[in-house]
Amino acid sequence: MIRSAGSGAAGVIAVILLYILLIVLILFFSDQILQDIAEEGTLSIFIIIPLAAVLPLFLLGIIGVNILNLIKERARGNPGAKFKTRLIIFFTFIAFLSSIPQGILSMGFINTTMNSWFSSRLADALQGGLDIALEYYNEKIENLTTFSESNVFPLLLRDMTRQPDQMWDNIRSANPSVHSIQIFDNDGNEVLFKGDTRTRIQEDQPGFQEEGVLPKETKKDASILRILKKHSIEGRNYSIILSVVLPRDFDTAAEQLTSSLLIFKEYEKYQSTFRIVLILFFSFFSFPILLLSILISFILTEEIIRPIVSLEEATKKVAEGDFSIRILSRSRDELAILIDSFNQMVSELERSRIKIMQTEKVTAWQEIAQRMAHEIKNPLTPIKLSAQRILRKYKTDINSLEKVLEPSVNSIILEVDNLTKLLQEFRDFARLPAPYMQPSNLKSIVAEASSMYQASYPLVTLHIEDIDDNLMLNVDRNQIKQVFSNLLKNAFEAIESEGEVFIRTDLVRKGNLKYCRIQVRDTGSGIDEENRNKVFNPYFTTKKRGTGLGLSIVERIIFDHNGQIWFETEKEMGTTFFIDLPMEG
Repeated sequence: MIRSAGSGAAGVIAVILLYILLIVLILFFSDQILQDIAEEGTLSIFIIIPLAAVLPLFLLGIIGVNILNLIKERARGNPGAKFKTRLIIFFTFIAFLSSIPQGILSMGFINTTMNSWFSSRLADALQGGLDIALEYYNEKIENLTTFSESNVFPLLLRDMTRQPDQMWDNIRSANPSVHSIQIFDNDGNEVLFKGDTRTRIQEDQPGFQEEGVLPKETKKDASILRILKKHSIEGRNYSIILSVVLPRDFDTAAEQLTSSLLIFKEYEKYQSTFRIVLILFFSFFSFPILLLSILISFILTEEIIRPIVSLEEATKKVAEGDFSIRILSRSRDELAILIDSFNQMVSELERSRIKIMQTEKVTAWQEIAQRMAHEIKNPLTPIKLSAQRILRKYKTDINSLEKVLEPSVNSIILEVDNLTKLLQEFRDFARLPAPYMQPSNLKSIVAEASSMYQASYPLVTLHIEDIDDNLMLNVDRNQIKQVFSNLLKNAFEAIESEGEVFIRTDLVRKGNLKYCRIQVRDTGSGIDEENRNKVFNPYFTTKKRGTGLGLSIVERIIFDHNGQIWFETEKEMGTTFFIDLPMEG
């Protein structure tokens, strides 16, 4: 069984994971690296440099290993190695062709982006926005200062005790920018508060001793500017605080403008450095992508080549006579159709071969009939001669009949016994009963068959550890036991002195059927080349006392079990018999 596809799935998944990891790193460092340069940080530099070195080296190592394997395949002359080389060169060339325009476009994009980033209009806009915010702030401070120091302000405070509401209305009319007024006596007690309650200073807050602009207070929903002035009203001294509420998010907007302008100036200072870093950043991550493309070309090439190589190997197997070969394919493309056609062709060839073998069997039976006629004719001659001798003595010299009677009768009995044995063996071979199938444990069958031979061959070691203890086959137990008895007898006899016999089982699949493949291997002398095509022929034997029917009976039993038997042998190295028995049906 040859698998034509599927083993490259793990490689494809690994490359996809590396590609995703590379994209994540690009997204992370593209934001981090510019910020680190502007802030003179080193976090991304210490991380990106090792990654930029390790990842390409890792990919180069994998590609190097694949190239070395390809060189070895070409040196060994492996099928498809040259075609695989051409495909890899083609895919690599395509990868380079696609990366060159991308590199040129990226460099142009970087230059255009850098020029737009650091344009003078952007700097002027940021500075103008910040200047407007500062001007607004200073205008509010100056307004409070001017109003509190004007000659009008003390006149407006005269109505504080008598008509406080009127006083507040007059202040708002004189200066609408003021949002509140708060008056404290010398002891720090609040005397009056009018206006926006957000600006109110609590009495337990620390007092302010000196006149002038107070520190700005930023609350959750407002920023407050205050100015403190001291005045004497009706002979008593008071501390008067005027407050202005700035627009909501004014501080946040001002801070953003300030930080943006500072960052822009830092970026502008490192403009040339940014350009170099972006180019290096692009190179660091585009080079691994190119290497990944080359690595994918190896994987895709392997996926394309494997079915073709499998077809070539299977064709060689069929040419060598192995019609059990099948190719498994997971794909559903045109190559899969070709593989299915090949498997169907091999099945047809196997059926044709079986028909030819059946024809050969008929011819063999004809030869057996001729051989049987010859074997029967041989003992008939001495029987006839012995009978004629007895008859002649009876007619001519009856007195001497006793001398020839016993030897002649013994000769007749001996030859009749030989005929009986010959006919009995032929009947056993020709009239094997139909197998009675039942689930049987294969290891127990082998143990029973081997028990009768191991004592007779103490120098031969039998190994059955590689048989699955729980392996059950639907077979005729007695017939399969006879198969192993004959095979083990031949294996033991093939070992002249010390040696080993191994029996193992494997599960294989032919087409859609599952088989148990049994191997019986000995370390004997092997089979001569001129006899290899005759071992299953009836009455062929190289042993002095053999009948030549042992392996013929084995083949017949395996054939009746819808199985297949064949062997491989090498002179002075040993012989291995293979038996395929169906696991289903």
